[in-house]
Amino acid sequence: MQEQIDENLRRVYAQAVEEQVPDRFLKLLEQLRGDGEDVAKANNGDTK
Repeated sequence: MQEQIDENLRRVYAQAVEEQVPDRFLKLLEQLRGDGEDVAKANNGDTK
């Protein structure tokens, strides 16, 4: 029984790794990276 569980988990993990990231998720990551860069630039001028 444990071997079947292990095989199924490996199969599901392998399938998930091979899936492509959806375009809308990639766009969101690009937006977040841009926002993060803007915040970092703003904080560099901060003299707290």
